[in-house]
Amino acid sequence: MSIDKSKILEAAQQFTVRGQIQKAIEEWKKLLTDTPNDANVFNTIGDLCLKYQTTEQGKEEAISNYIRAAGIFESSGFALKAIAVFKKILKIVPSRKDIFIRLGDLNYERGLIGNAREDYLAAAKLYSQEGQIREALDVYRKIADLDPANLNVRLKIADIFLKEDLKSEAIEEYNKVASVHIESGRRDEAESLYKLILRVCPDDVAATIKVGKLRLEDGYFEEAIAYIKKALDHAPDSGEALLLLINSYDKAGMYNDAEALINTCINDHPNQPDQPNQIGQPDKIVFREMLASILLKKGEVQRAADEYLSLTRECINRTNIEKAYVYAEKTIDIAPELIPAHEILFDLSVSMGKKDAVEDKGLFLAKYYYDMGDTSRAGDYYKKILIQNPYSFEAKEGLAKTAPATEPEYQPSEIVSAYVDISGQLASADAYMKYGLVEKAVAELQSALSSDPDNKIAHSRLKDAYKTTGDLEKAIEECLILVKIYEEESEGDRIAELIQEASAINPNDRRILAYKNRLMPHPQADVDIGELFEEAGFYAQQGMFVEAVAVYEKILLISPDNHAAQERLSDLKGARPDTAFPEVEVIRHDDVPSSSFFDLGEVLKDAVIEEPVTTFAREEEPVIKSFDDLFQEFQDGIRSQLSTEDYETHYNLGIAYKEMGLHQEAIEEFRLCIPGENRFIDASFMISLCLRELGEYTEAADVLKQATASAQYDVRSHIVVKYELGELLEMSGKKEDALSVFNEIYDTDATYRDVSEKVLSLQKSILPA
Repeated sequence: MSIDKSKILEAAQQFTVRGQIQKAIEEWKKLLTDTPNDANVFNTIGDLCLKYQTTEQGKEEAISNYIRAAGIFESSGFALKAIAVFKKILKIVPSRKDIFIRLGDLNYERGLIGNAREDYLAAAKLYSQEGQIREALDVYRKIADLDPANLNVRLKIADIFLKEDLKSEAIEEYNKVASVHIESGRRDEAESLYKLILRVCPDDVAATIKVGKLRLEDGYFEEAIAYIKKALDHAPDSGEALLLLINSYDKAGMYNDAEALINTCINDHPNQPDQPNQIGQPDKIVFREMLASILLKKGEVQRAADEYLSLTRECINRTNIEKAYVYAEKTIDIAPELIPAHEILFDLSVSMGKKDAVEDKGLFLAKYYYDMGDTSRAGDYYKKILIQNPYSFEAKEGLAKTAPATEPEYQPSEIVSAYVDISGQLASADAYMKYGLVEKAVAELQSALSSDPDNKIAHSRLKDAYKTTGDLEKAIEECLILVKIYEEESEGDRIAELIQEASAINPNDRRILAYKNRLMPHPQADVDIGELFEEAGFYAQQGMFVEAVAVYEKILLISPDNHAAQERLSDLKGARPDTAFPEVEVIRHDDVPSSSFFDLGEVLKDAVIEEPVTTFAREEEPVIKSFDDLFQEFQDGIRSQLSTEDYETHYNLGIAYKEMGLHQEAIEEFRLCIPGENRFIDASFMISLCLRELGEYTEAADVLKQATASAQYDVRSHIVVKYELGELLEMSGKKEDALSVFNEIYDTDATYRDVSEKVLSLQKSILPA
């Protein structure tokens, strides 16, 4: 049974007025029966617990409800509300490290790197103050991940890990920096870091291999081989090291050593195609390919050709046709007389739809067997060619020579009529499309459809080909043909996709509209209009008018006669200058300033500084510095990245804080927007509203005086600002100044709000009776 929401809210309000807070809370909790995930209800319960239950238990209950509210806001996409609620929790318990980290994660997901960094720094400071050094360092890694390009920050984190004797973590960070160096072409810096890792952990296989690889690429073969052999001493089954050693032998011209090592790998690790490879071990076929290459370099051509031919058959067994084709071609390149390789290549060309290769290779084999006197086999090849190309003059001529005198003349049409499989034509069309021969692909597909008119694959590829050529009308026709085919097969999902694709080409095509109305469900059935109204209302409340307009327009698309949406949309689009703030282009700068940092060195000032380990950049300087030096450098590095110019983000966050009643936090955010010209007036106005809520009328008026005196101020666009200034002056007892302001408004727009009454009232109170 559904609850009466209005009665519950009324009862809760009455209990609150009477001071019966616990009963009010119980009423609010009743609302969760129907809407267990209503963030606003949890937020309100939290407020009641905090304001009227000042005990420690009241605070804990408030925090519990706030966390629920923030989590729901976050999962529902209202990130700013979630941030504001998390800030409320931190006002109660500023030492909640988990909340700072959640704030950091949330800001990171929204792309606000500077805000995320500040939150993580606060959490790290708390961890360090409590002596939880490992946890603090984990947070520092999060900070480093925010800006992977800042290698100095990550290096300092690695140094600190090393100081704490957390070697694996330090090595992980050094490896990350080295990888960036490699990608940027700074090979010397990367090699120095890998060598530093080896000084920390001489048995590190990955670093040993990396150094060996770099030495090999620089042509220092002997050094490369020494490093790789050292890696294999610690990890004999390392596939990466084995392949690298073979490659080193190859480049050094040590072919006998390479062949011996390859044979050892093949014999020691004979993994089969149907069995998983040993961890770290390459497939046996990789070693065999290397063996064939080495044999060729040694001049043992026949052995190399036999190995490549064997690899071809192995790939066919594994159904890796493309790789088999490559090996077959390689075999023929080095041993053109090897007929089995030609035969395999012919069969592969047929299966892959390579018509030109089929004819070329087939004619070669047919001539070979004809010259050998095997006319029957030669004739078979001529027939196979004609199946792929019935108009091949050479094949028809050759077939005529091989046919017995009593055999009737061969008719290509017989083969064509017997062969109805269009897979070859599809493959040819794909090849034509790949190389940009779209017209040939279209002709091939049309020919295929003449044999198989309802082939979905052919129609789909023809549709895409028409879109490529710009023949959109024919593309739509192919979409409609496919819709008809899929309708007979009851493939609803594919029908919807095709109708949407056709609509994107021409949304006004009557045939598409007819299909859409008949086959696709109406969108209104799956949309909650009430939720859309709530979303639009929230956007409008926060001053996000463009977003609100978009949601109301979405409502009208679903329900064109919705009068409430029409009225609210009209109000937003035709709003007077005094009710809306100007929309501005979002200025996106990732970084914002950190409010504080911490000195981990002070916390651990009694720690013993270890013997220095030489760093990669300058070997005479120690890697391990004092904590004071390390964290001072880290602090300087972080602060050098920060910026305050993300005005739009600060403005939106200020709006969220204000809605949550966090006026002081809102003021801090709005003040960060003051330097931005496009948000100067808006931010000043919002600051004055927050100060007014705090009872600071004089200070609020001073803010607006500066705004109205600025070059950005325009009385017609921002008349609401001057009106607010007049009210503040009146509330501060400065009636003459207020009268002057309202007179200026009256001169601009005498119909604005109650400005006429304001002027008359103030004149009466100032002038003597």
